[in-house]
Amino acid sequence: MLFKHSNFTKTEIQKFADLIQNSNYVYAITGAGISTNAGIPDLQHLSGHTSSSLSSESSLESDPAKFYQGFHQIFIDPIFENGPTFSHRALAQLETQGKLSGVITTNVDYLHELAGSKNVADIWYSLNTNYCINCGRNYDIKILEQTLPTCPSCGGLISPGPVYHHIGIDNQAYQKANRWMDEADLVITLGSNGYYSNINSQATVVNINNKRNDFDQRANLNLRGDTDEIMKELMEELMEELEN
Repeated sequence: MLFKHSNFTKTEIQKFADLIQNSNYVYAITGAGISTNAGIPDLQHLSGHTSSSLSSESSLESDPAKFYQGFHQIFIDPIFENGPTFSHRALAQLETQGKLSGVITTNVDYLHELAGSKNVADIWYSLNTNYCINCGRNYDIKILEQTLPTCPSCGGLISPGPVYHHIGIDNQAYQKANRWMDEADLVITLGSNGYYSNINSQATVVNINNKRNDFDQRANLNLRGDTDEIMKELMEELMEELEN
C-alpha cells in the first residue's frame, strides 16, 4: 500500500526497520528538509539577498534591528515556538535505544540537541554558541531569545555563531563526521541536499526526502515523502517488531 502524500510502501518501511536492527554503526545525515516542519525554511528557497544578509556579520553591524528581525522570523521564533520535529525526536530516541550512533547535520538550528541527541556533528556550527563582537564572550542559544541580543557583560552586539564564523566549516566537527562515516555500515539521510556526502563505499544508504536529490543514485533504498511521516511509520514498525 502507498501512504497518503508519500511514495513509499509498508514493505519498504519494514526493510528500513530491518536494516536498522541488523546494522552495527548507524548514522544519520540531516539537512534543511528535517527542519521545515518546524517552520524553518530551506534557505535555498529564499531570495539570494535575504539568505546572504542573514549570514553576513556586516549586515548585523550595519543594521542590528533589521538583521535580528529577519533572523527571529526565519530561525529563532520557529526554534522556540515550534521546537524539534518528530524526526528530530525520533533520531534522539533511536540514539537512546542504542540503534543510532550519531547525527551529522548541515543545519545550524540546534534542534537535534534540543530534541535530546547527544552525539551530533554540527559541521557548520550551531546557534548554541554565539559571540559578543566587542569582548568575545560566548553565550548559548537562550541569549538569542532577546529581540536584540546584547552581551550581559559589556553591552556589545551578539553575533550568532554560524554568522560569526562566516558560515564556515567547523573543522573539529567535520573530522568527527568523517570518522563516523568511515565506520558506518548504515547511513540514513533525512532532508539532505548532499552538502555533506563523505559516505564510505561499503555502507548501505537509506535516503529520505520529499524530492529528488544528490543521494538518489547512491542510495540502496529511496523513501520519497514527508520526513516526519516516514519516521513515524518507522518508529511504529520498530515498536511492532519489539512486541513480536
